[in-house]
Amino acid sequence: MKSLSIIGMAASVLSCITMSSAFSQDASGDNPGGKTLSAGIGFPTSAEPLRGQVGVGISALPDYEGSNDNSAAAFPLIDIEQPGTFFVKGASINTNDGLTSAGITLLHITYSDEPNNTTQLLIGPFIRANSGRDKDDNEILNGLGDIDASAGVGAFMMLSSGSLRFNLAAAPQDAGDNNDGLLVTFDAAYTSSVSNQLTLSSGLSTSWADDDYMQGYFGVTNTQAASTGLAQFDGKAGFKDIGINFRATYTLSKHWVIDGQMGYWRLLNDAADSPIVDKEGSANQVRGLVGLSYQF
Repeated sequence: MKSLSIIGMAASVLSCITMSSAFSQDASGDNPGGKTLSAGIGFPTSAEPLRGQVGVGISALPDYEGSNDNSAAAFPLIDIEQPGTFFVKGASINTNDGLTSAGITLLHITYSDEPNNTTQLLIGPFIRANSGRDKDDNEILNGLGDIDASAGVGAFMMLSSGSLRFNLAAAPQDAGDNNDGLLVTFDAAYTSSVSNQLTLSSGLSTSWADDDYMQGYFGVTNTQAASTGLAQFDGKAGFKDIGINFRATYTLSKHWVIDGQMGYWRLLNDAADSPIVDKEGSANQVRGLVGLSYQF
Protein backbone atom coordinates (compact mmCIF):
# COMPACT_ATOMS: atom_id res chain seq x y z
CA MET A 1 0.00 0.00 0.00
CA LYS A 2 2.85 2.35 0.80
CA SER A 3 4.31 1.88 -2.69
CA LEU A 4 0.96 2.69 -4.30
CA SER A 5 0.68 5.80 -2.15
CA ILE A 6 4.14 6.97 -3.21
CA ILE A 7 3.38 6.33 -6.87
CA GLY A 8 0.12 8.25 -6.57
CA MET A 9 1.91 11.19 -4.99
CA ALA A 10 4.54 11.04 -7.75
CA ALA A 11 1.85 11.16 -10.41
CA SER A 12 0.35 14.25 -8.78
CA VAL A 13 3.72 15.98 -8.69
CA LEU A 14 4.44 15.24 -12.34
CA SER A 15 0.93 16.39 -13.29
CA CYS A 16 1.47 19.71 -11.53
CA ILE A 17 4.83 20.19 -13.22
CA THR A 18 3.32 19.44 -16.63
CA MET A 19 0.57 22.00 -16.03
CA SER A 20 3.06 24.61 -14.82
CA SER A 21 5.06 24.28 -18.02
CA ALA A 22 2.30 26.14 -19.83
CA PHE A 23 3.21 29.21 -17.79
CA SER A 24 7.00 28.87 -18.11
CA GLN A 25 9.00 31.94 -18.94
CA ASP A 26 12.48 32.21 -20.45
CA ALA A 27 14.94 35.03 -20.02
CA SER A 28 17.62 35.03 -22.70
CA GLY A 29 20.38 37.25 -23.87
CA ASP A 30 22.29 37.22 -27.12
CA ASN A 31 25.84 38.32 -27.81
CA PRO A 32 27.16 39.37 -31.21
CA GLY A 33 29.79 36.64 -31.01
CA GLY A 34 27.14 33.89 -31.28
CA LYS A 35 27.00 33.26 -27.53
CA THR A 36 23.58 32.81 -25.94
CA LEU A 37 22.41 32.38 -22.36
CA SER A 38 18.90 31.37 -21.40
CA ALA A 39 17.24 30.43 -18.12
CA GLY A 40 13.69 29.73 -17.09
CA ILE A 41 11.16 27.80 -15.08
CA GLY A 42 9.30 25.07 -16.91
CA PHE A 43 10.22 23.16 -20.03
CA PRO A 44 13.11 24.67 -22.00
CA THR A 45 12.60 25.06 -25.72
CA SER A 46 14.29 22.13 -27.47
CA ALA A 47 14.72 21.72 -31.21
CA GLU A 48 15.94 18.16 -30.71
CA PRO A 49 13.42 15.35 -31.38
CA LEU A 50 12.34 12.65 -28.97
CA ARG A 51 14.87 9.85 -29.02
CA GLY A 52 15.43 6.61 -27.22
CA GLN A 53 16.11 2.89 -27.06
CA VAL A 54 13.90 0.07 -25.82
CA GLY A 55 15.08 -3.51 -25.57
CA VAL A 56 16.08 -6.39 -23.35
CA GLY A 57 19.41 -7.34 -21.83
CA ILE A 58 20.95 -10.25 -19.95
CA SER A 59 22.82 -9.13 -16.85
CA ALA A 60 25.28 -10.79 -14.50
CA LEU A 61 24.81 -9.25 -11.06
CA PRO A 62 25.63 -10.21 -7.46
CA ASP A 63 22.72 -12.06 -5.81
CA TYR A 64 22.43 -9.11 -3.42
CA GLU A 65 24.51 -5.99 -2.93
CA GLY A 66 27.58 -7.33 -1.17
CA SER A 67 27.25 -10.94 -2.31
CA ASN A 68 30.16 -12.89 -3.79
CA ASP A 69 27.72 -15.03 -5.82
CA ASN A 70 26.51 -13.80 -9.21
CA SER A 71 23.39 -14.76 -11.14
CA ALA A 72 22.11 -14.04 -14.64
CA ALA A 73 18.80 -12.26 -15.14
CA ALA A 74 16.84 -10.57 -17.92
CA PHE A 75 16.53 -6.77 -17.68
CA PRO A 76 14.40 -4.33 -19.66
CA LEU A 77 16.57 -1.72 -21.37
CA ILE A 78 14.91 1.70 -21.50
CA ASP A 79 16.54 5.02 -22.36
CA ILE A 80 14.09 7.64 -23.63
CA GLU A 81 14.49 11.41 -23.53
CA GLN A 82 13.39 14.69 -24.98
CA PRO A 83 16.74 16.47 -24.50
CA GLY A 84 16.40 19.15 -21.86
CA THR A 85 12.76 18.31 -21.13
CA PHE A 86 12.23 14.83 -19.67
CA PHE A 87 13.84 11.40 -19.43
CA VAL A 88 12.94 7.81 -18.61
CA LYS A 89 15.83 5.52 -17.70
CA GLY A 90 15.68 1.78 -17.19
CA ALA A 91 17.87 -0.35 -14.99
CA SER A 92 21.63 -0.24 -15.52
CA ILE A 93 24.64 -1.88 -13.93
CA ASN A 94 25.31 1.26 -11.85
CA THR A 95 23.12 -0.30 -9.17
CA ASN A 96 22.36 -3.81 -8.02
CA ASP A 97 18.66 -3.30 -7.30
CA GLY A 98 17.01 -2.62 -10.62
CA LEU A 99 16.61 1.12 -10.24
CA THR A 100 14.43 2.80 -12.85
CA SER A 101 13.86 6.55 -12.92
CA ALA A 102 11.95 9.28 -14.73
CA GLY A 103 12.34 13.03 -14.42
CA ILE A 104 10.93 16.31 -15.75
CA THR A 105 12.87 19.56 -16.01
CA LEU A 106 11.56 22.36 -13.82
CA LEU A 107 14.51 24.79 -13.91
CA HIS A 108 16.93 25.11 -16.80
CA ILE A 109 19.98 27.21 -17.57
CA THR A 110 21.59 26.90 -21.01
CA TYR A 111 24.75 28.54 -22.33
CA SER A 112 25.68 28.11 -25.97
CA ASP A 113 28.89 29.14 -27.72
CA GLU A 114 27.95 28.23 -31.26
CA PRO A 115 28.99 26.20 -33.08
CA ASN A 116 31.33 24.70 -30.50
CA ASN A 117 29.71 23.81 -27.19
CA THR A 118 26.45 23.92 -25.30
CA THR A 119 26.46 23.72 -21.51
CA GLN A 120 23.17 23.01 -19.81
CA LEU A 121 22.05 22.70 -16.19
CA LEU A 122 18.72 20.95 -15.57
CA ILE A 123 16.94 20.61 -12.22
CA GLY A 124 13.60 19.00 -11.47
CA PRO A 125 11.54 16.33 -9.71
CA PHE A 126 11.89 12.66 -10.54
CA ILE A 127 10.64 9.23 -9.55
CA ARG A 128 13.02 6.40 -8.75
CA ALA A 129 11.72 2.84 -8.53
CA ASN A 130 13.55 0.14 -6.59
CA SER A 131 12.99 -3.60 -7.06
CA GLY A 132 13.82 -4.27 -3.39
CA ARG A 133 15.40 -7.47 -2.08
CA ASP A 134 14.02 -10.96 -1.52
CA LYS A 135 15.28 -13.27 1.22
CA ASP A 136 15.24 -16.09 -1.35
CA ASP A 137 17.81 -14.30 -3.54
CA ASN A 138 20.62 -15.99 -1.58
CA GLU A 139 20.79 -18.35 1.39
CA ILE A 140 22.70 -15.73 3.39
CA LEU A 141 19.56 -13.57 3.38
CA ASN A 142 17.37 -16.24 5.01
CA GLY A 143 16.03 -14.78 8.23
CA LEU A 144 16.68 -11.16 7.23
CA GLY A 145 13.24 -10.61 5.71
CA ASP A 146 12.22 -9.03 2.42
CA ILE A 147 12.55 -5.42 1.31
CA ASP A 148 9.54 -4.56 -0.84
CA ALA A 149 9.72 -2.96 -4.25
CA SER A 150 8.94 0.75 -3.98
CA ALA A 151 9.00 4.10 -5.72
CA GLY A 152 10.18 7.37 -4.21
CA VAL A 153 9.77 10.97 -5.34
CA GLY A 154 12.92 13.09 -5.17
CA ALA A 155 14.94 15.59 -7.19
CA PHE A 156 17.66 15.45 -9.81
CA MET A 157 20.28 17.82 -11.18
CA MET A 158 22.06 17.20 -14.48
CA LEU A 159 24.95 19.19 -15.91
CA SER A 160 26.07 18.48 -19.48
CA SER A 161 28.79 20.06 -21.58
CA GLY A 162 29.91 18.54 -24.85
CA SER A 163 30.74 14.88 -24.26
CA LEU A 164 30.61 15.18 -20.46
CA ARG A 165 27.55 14.61 -18.31
CA PHE A 166 27.16 14.81 -14.52
CA ASN A 167 24.09 13.56 -12.63
CA LEU A 168 23.10 14.05 -8.99
CA ALA A 169 19.86 12.54 -7.68
CA ALA A 170 18.20 11.91 -4.32
CA ALA A 171 15.01 10.05 -3.42
CA PRO A 172 13.59 7.93 -0.58
CA GLN A 173 13.48 4.14 -0.99
CA ASP A 174 11.81 1.40 1.04
CA ALA A 175 14.38 -0.07 3.42
CA GLY A 176 12.21 -2.68 5.19
CA ASP A 177 10.44 -2.62 8.59
CA ASN A 178 8.17 0.20 7.37
CA ASN A 179 11.15 2.55 7.05
CA ASP A 180 12.04 4.74 4.09
CA GLY A 181 15.74 5.30 3.58
CA LEU A 182 17.30 8.10 1.56
CA LEU A 183 19.64 7.21 -1.31
CA VAL A 184 21.72 9.88 -3.04
CA THR A 185 23.57 8.95 -6.24
CA PHE A 186 26.19 10.78 -8.27
CA ASP A 187 27.73 9.76 -11.57
CA ALA A 188 29.89 11.32 -14.26
CA ALA A 189 30.28 9.99 -17.80
CA TYR A 190 32.30 10.79 -20.90
CA THR A 191 30.99 9.64 -24.30
CA SER A 192 32.92 9.44 -27.55
CA SER A 193 31.81 8.41 -31.05
CA VAL A 194 34.57 6.23 -32.49
CA SER A 195 32.71 5.83 -35.78
CA ASN A 196 29.21 6.14 -37.20
CA GLN A 197 28.45 2.73 -35.71
CA LEU A 198 30.48 2.54 -32.48
CA THR A 199 30.03 4.74 -29.41
CA LEU A 200 32.13 4.30 -26.26
CA SER A 201 31.61 5.78 -22.82
CA SER A 202 33.27 5.53 -19.43
CA GLY A 203 32.09 6.76 -16.08
CA LEU A 204 32.55 7.06 -12.34
CA SER A 205 29.79 6.75 -9.77
CA THR A 206 29.24 6.88 -6.03
CA SER A 207 26.28 6.83 -3.66
CA TRP A 208 25.44 7.97 -0.13
CA ALA A 209 22.73 6.46 2.08
CA ASP A 210 21.17 7.47 5.39
CA ASP A 211 20.85 5.37 8.58
CA ASP A 212 17.55 3.72 7.60
CA TYR A 213 18.79 2.66 4.18
CA MET A 214 22.09 1.30 5.51
CA GLN A 215 20.35 -0.54 8.35
CA GLY A 216 17.72 -2.01 6.03
CA TYR A 217 20.17 -3.34 3.45
CA PHE A 218 23.27 -4.02 5.54
CA GLY A 219 22.23 -4.06 9.21
CA VAL A 220 21.40 -7.10 11.33
CA THR A 221 18.98 -6.63 14.24
CA ASN A 222 19.11 -8.66 17.46
CA THR A 223 16.14 -10.73 16.27
CA GLN A 224 17.75 -11.36 12.88
CA ALA A 225 21.04 -12.26 14.54
CA ALA A 226 19.30 -14.85 16.69
CA SER A 227 17.62 -16.50 13.69
CA THR A 228 20.56 -16.37 11.27
CA GLY A 229 23.68 -16.77 13.38
CA LEU A 230 25.06 -13.52 11.98
CA ALA A 231 26.52 -10.95 14.34
CA GLN A 232 24.25 -8.04 15.29
CA PHE A 233 25.19 -4.96 13.29
CA ASP A 234 23.88 -1.38 13.16
CA GLY A 235 24.27 0.28 9.78
CA LYS A 236 25.07 3.99 9.91
CA ALA A 237 24.80 6.72 7.28
CA GLY A 238 27.71 7.25 4.94
CA PHE A 239 29.05 6.78 1.43
CA LYS A 240 27.92 3.34 0.30
CA ASP A 241 30.10 2.62 -2.73
CA ILE A 242 32.33 3.94 -5.47
CA GLY A 243 32.76 2.46 -8.92
CA ILE A 244 33.92 2.69 -12.49
CA ASN A 245 32.04 1.47 -15.56
CA PHE A 246 32.46 1.16 -19.32
CA ARG A 247 29.86 0.96 -22.08
CA ALA A 248 29.96 0.21 -25.81
CA THR A 249 27.05 0.69 -28.19
CA TYR A 250 27.25 -0.73 -31.71
CA THR A 251 24.67 0.21 -34.35
CA LEU A 252 23.62 -2.78 -36.43
CA SER A 253 21.14 -0.88 -38.58
CA LYS A 254 18.99 2.23 -38.54
CA HIS A 255 16.87 0.89 -35.68
CA TRP A 256 18.84 -1.88 -33.96
CA VAL A 257 21.81 -1.57 -31.58
CA ILE A 258 23.84 -3.90 -29.38
CA ASP A 259 24.71 -2.57 -25.94
CA GLY A 260 27.49 -3.92 -23.69
CA GLN A 261 28.26 -2.71 -20.15
CA MET A 262 30.84 -3.73 -17.56
CA GLY A 263 31.79 -2.21 -14.23
CA TYR A 264 33.49 -2.64 -10.87
CA TRP A 265 32.26 -1.23 -7.55
CA ARG A 266 33.77 -1.22 -4.09
CA LEU A 267 31.46 -1.08 -1.08
CA LEU A 268 32.51 1.41 1.59
CA ASN A 269 32.06 2.14 5.30
CA ASP A 270 29.24 0.21 7.02
CA ALA A 271 28.17 -1.35 3.73
CA ALA A 272 31.57 -3.09 3.55
CA ASP A 273 31.70 -3.85 7.31
CA SER A 274 28.29 -5.56 7.41
CA PRO A 275 28.40 -9.28 8.32
CA ILE A 276 26.53 -10.16 5.11
CA VAL A 277 29.41 -8.57 3.19
CA ASP A 278 32.54 -8.81 5.32
CA LYS A 279 31.92 -12.36 6.59
CA GLU A 280 29.62 -13.93 4.02
CA GLY A 281 30.11 -11.88 0.85
CA SER A 282 32.54 -9.44 -0.71
CA ALA A 283 32.98 -5.67 -0.84
CA ASN A 284 34.21 -6.06 -4.43
CA GLN A 285 31.30 -6.07 -6.85
CA VAL A 286 31.52 -6.81 -10.59
CA ARG A 287 28.49 -6.32 -12.82
CA GLY A 288 27.95 -6.79 -16.54
CA LEU A 289 25.19 -6.59 -19.13
CA VAL A 290 24.71 -7.23 -22.85
CA GLY A 291 21.52 -6.39 -24.69
CA LEU A 292 19.71 -5.71 -27.95
CA SER A 293 17.60 -2.56 -28.36
CA TYR A 294 15.34 -0.89 -30.88
CA GLN A 295 16.24 2.78 -31.29
CA PHE A 296 14.15 5.66 -32.59
